[in-house]
Amino acid sequence: MTGHFLYKAAEEVLNAFPNEKIYVSEAGFTPSGKIHLGNFNDLCITYAFAEIMEFWGYKSKAILAIDSRDPFRQAPVFAPDSFKAKEKDLRGLPFDEIEDPWGCHENFAEHFIDPVIESFKNYGLKIEPIRAREIHTNPKYIELLKKVLVERDKVREIINSVREKAGHTSLYPPNWIPYRPKCSNCGRMDEDVVPISVSEDGKYVSYQCRHCGNHGVASIEKAEGKPPFRIDWPLRWMFFDVHFEPMGKDLMASGSSYDTGKALMASFFNRLAPLAIFYDFFYWIPPDDPTRQTKSKFSKRRGIGFGMDEWINYAPPEVLKYIVLRRQIIDIHRESLRHVDFSPLDIPSYVDAFDKHEEMFYRILEGKEKLSKFDADKILATYILSQVDIKDIQPKKPRRVQYYVAVEVAFWMYDLEDGLRMLRAMKKLPKDATEFEIADAKRRLKQAFNWSKLFYKISLPEINEVVRKLDRKIIDALTVLVQRALEIPENQINMQILRPIVKEISNNFNVKPKDLYQSIYLLTLGKVEGPPISRLFTKKPIREHLRKFLQMAKP
Repeated sequence: MTGHFLYKAAEEVLNAFPNEKIYVSEAGFTPSGKIHLGNFNDLCITYAFAEIMEFWGYKSKAILAIDSRDPFRQAPVFAPDSFKAKEKDLRGLPFDEIEDPWGCHENFAEHFIDPVIESFKNYGLKIEPIRAREIHTNPKYIELLKKVLVERDKVREIINSVREKAGHTSLYPPNWIPYRPKCSNCGRMDEDVVPISVSEDGKYVSYQCRHCGNHGVASIEKAEGKPPFRIDWPLRWMFFDVHFEPMGKDLMASGSSYDTGKALMASFFNRLAPLAIFYDFFYWIPPDDPTRQTKSKFSKRRGIGFGMDEWINYAPPEVLKYIVLRRQIIDIHRESLRHVDFSPLDIPSYVDAFDKHEEMFYRILEGKEKLSKFDADKILATYILSQVDIKDIQPKKPRRVQYYVAVEVAFWMYDLEDGLRMLRAMKKLPKDATEFEIADAKRRLKQAFNWSKLFYKISLPEINEVVRKLDRKIIDALTVLVQRALEIPENQINMQILRPIVKEISNNFNVKPKDLYQSIYLLTLGKVEGPPISRLFTKKPIREHLRKFLQMAKP
């Protein structure tokens, strides 16, 4: 039994497709909105499979087929109002023929495609992106499509047979034409453009547009239209010679487009369909829901969920790859990878889980952990496949700054160098840290800083509980200190100003400076130590908290 589910997938692909010159894995998405972590799920697994094949000595290639010519249905909820106002007029037009409503890309599709492709290098994904226009205008693809159109009765029988066995009552009629022509008048390419007939050689499809009333003839060889996805997908498998593709668990259903695609591959193209790995979806837990009861499926059009280009602002890319690849299934044909409940508030725990997995990886390598081959293989493979570059794997376990620590430091630091000084003072960054460890600490500080600005809420102690524990003399001294410190503008306060004030107040009230410092920490952080107190007075929530203290401390 093999350890990682992708090992099993690779073995089955090699058995089904022996002696191939190159093994192709495919991912795909439609650029109808923000490309999110659920789509990354697809991309990550696709490339990890290709990596395994390369590790095993086979040539492989990962591709991304982008359905950029799909018809526009509805504007994303986050689109400008001016664009939403034109939604009705744009309906049915191909994504790549619609203006970018934000005005920064060539068209609507590219606005969502470009950030994904740009972020590939951050994740170490060597995936070739191929847009639908490039596919649909390729002579090899066109010949395959013409064959389908000429022999559409056989294609219809195969698909209907699968759907009928699955219990579907809505079947394709005898006059079904598997093509969506593009209206030469209004530009639509959706169900309103009704195909009427196909030329004997499959080169032309005549149509009538129900939207504008136009009658016309679409040229297949000029890509004046496209087949529906149920046909386009197996055509892509043939065109690219695909051997592996991950997909959502909804496609496990009998009669799905994957089911009919498999049947077409076997009975029409005389080839095996790609091996599939199925996965459940990413679900969004809003960070403002403390109950964690609200869950929504990630959505491109509704803008629900992080984009893969956004993640790297808050956490290391290898951690996201780890979240995807750490899941396990035994039977890859009947099980799907489990769903991921994702909350941005959980990012520190995700990073912590990766760090613990990393520790186990090195313990196995060093012979300190005795596990079964199955468990060891899973841990080793998950860690290696999660790397942006396997050259990043260090000879010894790197001494990482815990993300929780990075958040705490990032909240108080003035800049990165200041953060590194704080980490060294806290002994969280060793004096003999390697270049890799210092660079990693900087990266985590940057990401933790971004995360803290949006999601970190400092936990402030109850003022009454703290005051009850303090001597009256300390309370009086603390009151004067807070009053004087709050009079100093936030951008001017520093320890050079505060130290003499603390010393003066300590002398006036006959208290130790140490006790005064500890009391300010207790009042703001609930503990007797913390960053230099000047940093406390730069934070708005703490300043407001201290003003409440002044109100409550009045005799």
